[in-house]
Amino acid sequence: MNITTRWSGQGRLQNLAEELERQKESKIDSIIDARQLIVDQKGEHLSLVPVERTQASEFMWLAGVPMRKHALCQLGQKVSPAVPRRFLCELAGDAPDLASDMLGGLMHRTARRLFIRQLDGEVRAVLSDKYRVIDNYDLVFTALETAKEVGAKVLSCSLSDDNMRIKLIAPNLFAALDTGKPGHTFFTPGQLGSAEWREANGIGDMSEWIGVDWFDSGENRVWPTCTISNSETGKGGTTVSFGTCDSACFNLMLVEKLSRSVHLGSRQEVGIYTEETIAVDSQATMMKARDSIKACFNPDIFRAIMDKRRDAAMDEIAAPTAAVDNIVKSLSLPERKRDQLLEYFVRDYAPTRDGLSQAAARMAQDEIGDADAAHDWETAAGAIIEQPTLLRGA
Repeated sequence: MNITTRWSGQGRLQNLAEELERQKESKIDSIIDARQLIVDQKGEHLSLVPVERTQASEFMWLAGVPMRKHALCQLGQKVSPAVPRRFLCELAGDAPDLASDMLGGLMHRTARRLFIRQLDGEVRAVLSDKYRVIDNYDLVFTALETAKEVGAKVLSCSLSDDNMRIKLIAPNLFAALDTGKPGHTFFTPGQLGSAEWREANGIGDMSEWIGVDWFDSGENRVWPTCTISNSETGKGGTTVSFGTCDSACFNLMLVEKLSRSVHLGSRQEVGIYTEETIAVDSQATMMKARDSIKACFNPDIFRAIMDKRRDAAMDEIAAPTAAVDNIVKSLSLPERKRDQLLEYFVRDYAPTRDGLSQAAARMAQDEIGDADAAHDWETAAGAIIEQPTLLRGA
């Protein structure tokens, strides 16, 4: 299949399912002895090249396979001695020939096996031979199966080079909480959010989910959400996180990780690994994820976070500019986004800690094409609820 059909960013379940199906035809996973590989400069990229007439040549093109930046940094950590990430990235950019020679020499003396993950003709990850693969496709199937059991639905999906996320919502479990500016208590669903984001995620008339009476009431409803995250490139494990979603804007925040599974298992042998082998090895993690998804929609857990949000709604902010400056600095948020965050907060939301949290969550909707940046904003929104001292720069 033509790789120009690749999909990434935030969108619908159909977008994610079609992309994961496409990737199944393009993936190559193999365990290779580092001494059977060399690093060569190919144009603007550094490529992994198998040594001719070795087992590695069975798994990779003899012409070489370009490495993504993340994979290059991982390779630097796997050789002995390890190469600092920042140094290697700068060297590869300024003097790729020197980076190639250095890595090639270190790989020759590194007697270890590497788990090489290829996708669309690129090396996307260089991992330990103990890395346990948790396949995105299998995890989505587990999430959908469990969602059906607990009455949850898919709200949004996202995919980047390094992370896949699927977000579930339980329409029948909710609480009311004003989130907008004082005196503004009647909300059309999604009124304070991004119309472009709703369109990308297929969020339109939700009356079939919730019932017409809610649209007549105009209250801001808060639902529990569950975000299932996975990285196939070693940039984080498999996590299931509890959060909330507000009807006034469809903002999502991540509050607490209910489970996290690292991708480490037993040492693997040299060769290519099939999807069947990968699926069997990931069953324990899938079972853990299933239990955690169910816990996300536990009424007691939801009630506890709503108590925290109500406390945050009573925590007034007298100096919005200082509060925004403090959270941008404390949470390492992009400085260039500071003014937009302040504008959302002052214009649309209550002058409280909960209002600032919602403004941060609203920022995620502007990152339609950058799923990882959106995730950072949703995580920041939860941190503002959980850590009141952030507003004081502590």
